[in-house]
Amino acid sequence: MRIELLPGMTNVVRFPVERRARATLELLRGIAPDVREVLSLAEAFGIEPPVPDLRGRADAATADCIATQLPRDTPARETLLIELERPVVERAVAACRAAYDASLEASEARQFLLAAQTTGRFWIDGLRERAEALTERAAMLLLTAHARAEGAEGVARAVGLARRGGTWVPRSVADDMDMLIAVQLARRCESA
Repeated sequence: MRIELLPGMTNVVRFPVERRARATLELLRGIAPDVREVLSLAEAFGIEPPVPDLRGRADAATADCIATQLPRDTPARETLLIELERPVVERAVAACRAAYDASLEASEARQFLLAAQTTGRFWIDGLRERAEALTERAAMLLLTAHARAEGAEGVARAVGLARRGGTWVPRSVADDMDMLIAVQLARRCESA
């Protein structure tokens, strides 16, 4: 088991709650990879970057599935919506956990390589190859985790709209920004 000390503390061990918590959208949002890191790794390793509109595509496909395959106004609708969203979120959380584990393993391999280079007692070539392979594997898993997280967010948006009985429309970044600005202005007016 890996021990993770809290920053600035020498005797406090962090318990990885995200390992034991049930896979939810909130948990996914907390552990999903940062898109800047994903794009940076894709560029560094010469890997095809993730599709920029993956969330929108998943949103549209899920909305289409809901509109064409799920019955309206039935007690079973909520159960079907849960079953549509849950496995996607679970796979995304599992992918994020796998990417995190691979990143730790690659980091340990790089640290071991550095220690071996410093002492000069080990066969360096094998250690270097292992560290490079683990680092590339971690980068690939991070890209996969990002893709699954974006897909889960898209599915969650369509399912959320269906639960509220809203009419699905394609997501618009400009409209989202206008809504956020309006909310902030309303909060300022209330506090003044």
